[in-house]
Amino acid sequence: ILTKKLQTVEEELSLAVQALSSLRKVSAEHLERAVAKELEEVNMAKTVFKASLNRVIDEKKGLLVDGEKVAVTKDGIDQVAFLVAPNPGEGLRPLAKIASGGELSRLMLILKVIMAEEDQIPTMVFDEIDAGIGGRTAQAVAEKILFIGQARQVICITHLPQIASMAKRHFLVEKEVKNDRTMVSIHDLMMDERINELARMLGGAEVTETTRQHAREM
Repeated sequence: ILTKKLQTVEEELSLAVQALSSLRKVSAEHLERAVAKELEEVNMAKTVFKASLNRVIDEKKGLLVDGEKVAVTKDGIDQVAFLVAPNPGEGLRPLAKIASGGELSRLMLILKVIMAEEDQIPTMVFDEIDAGIGGRTAQAVAEKILFIGQARQVICITHLPQIASMAKRHFLVEKEVKNDRTMVSIHDLMMDERINELARMLGGAEVTETTRQHAREM
């Protein structure tokens, strides 16, 4: 009796994981198209992104699916991996192993944007999403964050003036040690203070009238 019950449960599980796998395949294709569209907007138009679904063969303890015994977990039978080819002519490789800091920043931004649209997340937090980028790419990322901010609240921790200048409100976060303890203070900046902070980002330690003027323009 138990053997028959086990067989029935395995058959039901096989149908369930196959249905889940089919849904994942559709979602993976949708994600790939959405990422490809967003890549063009952050100066990564030549990058190829793929959401890969693989199954692990397990002849001893696997579940029979499509004539093969495959490993199954609480998440189903699919091993999901994000693959990327940053440059033309290169093969697809795992994102975590080959992407640079700047590429990871932009891809993370893209994925968060897409997921936010699906989940209707009201507030998004970007902690140094600008790592490893600058110049034209920083401007593209700043514009993308500004676009996101039209529909939801965005809190962004950044050291790049291109990104900071797009914000509607600025807070200066500072750390200092008092009595052998690290204290963190947050200061809401007025317009003159915002200009000074942007100028400091642009010019480093010494703020000049030239950098202030540049900050005003930004």
